[in-house]
Amino acid sequence: MHRITFVLACAAFALSIFTLTRLNGPAQILAAGKNPWEDIRNYPPLVFTSKATLDCSISSTNVGRQVMKTTAGAGLSFDAPMLPIKGGLVKVKNPGMMYKFTAFPTSTVKAHFAGLGDGAITEMQVEVEVDVKRFDQPGGPGTTITFSATDITADAAYVEYTGVFVRDSDRKVFPFRVVFNSVTEGRGSVVPVRPGPEVPLMSKMVSLGTFQNPATVTTALYEAEEGVRKLQ
Repeated sequence: MHRITFVLACAAFALSIFTLTRLNGPAQILAAGKNPWEDIRNYPPLVFTSKATLDCSISSTNVGRQVMKTTAGAGLSFDAPMLPIKGGLVKVKNPGMMYKFTAFPTSTVKAHFAGLGDGAITEMQVEVEVDVKRFDQPGGPGTTITFSATDITADAAYVEYTGVFVRDSDRKVFPFRVVFNSVTEGRGSVVPVRPGPEVPLMSKMVSLGTFQNPATVTTALYEAEEGVRKLQ
């Protein structure tokens, strides 16, 4: 899981450098941009490592729910109703199983960012891809698949949140990316639409981390800086 953390940090840094050179030219990296998005992206992002739990219940037919709670360090906490997913996939292998989907909240989500304060998530996309090396399916093909955190293949539990957090106190905008890294405790269940080696995902429930053993989370956060002095 350290590989995911390293990749996230490198990608965030590279993205900031790319944005600077694209917007301002290679010889003109300015402390004050011409629009708010330039100001936010003018410097590399803050990168935090924290501990958190995630409880997710999501479906292709009904409104779901995702609850993230940061238990230590700087990070997000929220309780978000989720739109029914489209394009989810379950792939049964020999051995193991993989599932993936992309999801979106139904509307703006109230949130708290430890270290920043209360606010709202005004934009967010959730991308999930989990690979497990073993699972239980007592009902046979096409029925509910269950697994635990120990069944998840190392470096193969990818849960990413990309969005925008707006702080209540001053309406300051913080684009963010959150990635769940190592998960030592948790469990999940996945329901495929029908039997088959590669079929649509009907629903899934998962818990990543517990209060006693939360998951490790990495957050990259952009923040506009207005008072940085340009040196001669």
